Amino acid sequence: MTTKIGIVNVRDFDNIIDAIINAIKLVEKDLPFNFKESKYILLKPNLLSTNRDACTQPIFVEGVVAYLKNIGVSIENVRIGDSPGQLKKNASSVAKKIGLFGICEREGIKFVNFESEIPEKEIIEDGLIMKEFFVSKPVKDCDIIINLPKLKTHVEATMTGAIKNYWGIIPGGLKAKYHLLGKNAQNFGMVLADNFSWVVKNKPNRITIYDLHTIMQGPRGPSAGEMVKWNLILVGTDELALDLVALEIGKFNGLKNVPHLNNAFKRGLGIGNFDEIEILGLSLEDAKKQVPKFKVPGELMTNIVSYVTGHVVYKIFKKIPVLKQKLCKKCGECAQICPAEAINFKEQQYPIFLRKKCISCLCCMEMCPHHAIDAKMRGIGGLFDFF
Repeated sequence: MTTKIGIVNVRDFDNIIDAIINAIKLVEKDLPFNFKESKYILLKPNLLSTNRDACTQPIFVEGVVAYLKNIGVSIENVRIGDSPGQLKKNASSVAKKIGLFGICEREGIKFVNFESEIPEKEIIEDGLIMKEFFVSKPVKDCDIIINLPKLKTHVEATMTGAIKNYWGIIPGGLKAKYHLLGKNAQNFGMVLADNFSWVVKNKPNRITIYDLHTIMQGPRGPSAGEMVKWNLILVGTDELALDLVALEIGKFNGLKNVPHLNNAFKRGLGIGNFDEIEILGLSLEDAKKQVPKFKVPGELMTNIVSYVTGHVVYKIFKKIPVLKQKLCKKCGECAQICPAEAINFKEQQYPIFLRKKCISCLCCMEMCPHHAIDAKMRGIGGLFDFF
């Protein structure tokens, strides 16, 4: 097996949008799907926080949309969405803050919060640690995923990019539940590979447009690291190969040093041998010459942070639903839509939330027609919960 990866130097084009269009053209004839035949194309950027540097640049969405329009794709079939996880804001509020939402409005593209619909429970057939999980409905429903990652360091996963960006297919607070399975950097790498294995098996129509124009490095990634301009864009359909090429450009051995990449390679979830990767456009050697070495957090730091995150942070910051009785109409709709059946309801009584069964998806809050449910963090008491 082989895969093709396009590399373009943004400085060879008039602007980033032209660079993105030309990068996609490098691999378009080898795509195993047809954009124009799809009824649901989902763009999945990285919308981690309201810090613009921590997110995929909005202009990457503009570039992809320009390409799709150029080849005759109906914009009515295109959606953009993500889930930032345990942050206080949902994806649309992040998108508004960084300027992405305005692009959606201008282009007539619907933005979807992954938390706004009931997630689908899925079995991960090849899961080693995470055997089942809940997937956002827009991800489950789409025909094609356009993955729009940004290369960043990550204090728990060493780096985040093409494979790690799919962690966002898990809606909202559910990430915390599954994060608890990764007690150290190696285990968290296995969990990330479990998540990716579902994507590989169930979502074969994928393409990644990788933001290496401005990358984030250093020990404060993925949210507040040092920003460095690489002026590059990668495009391809094999996420493992893309991550390894991105790190190779930064003079860093991904298979040796990144647990989730090593685990994905061992499980056959992509191509990890460079002699099976055909580079189109800018050569790998020329790309390496124009960028400095990628600075990543050390292994000791990733293990410490993974331990603290798994044992302390997520237990404290896990969100749980709280009823606002003054607004509750006792309609029972929250109990009907709860995917974990974690709400007891009897007619003319207030719903009761079962904390041990709650998966923190917060669908009840998102869909309550009376806005009678809020969310709060468990706080210090969460340390004593075993769920």
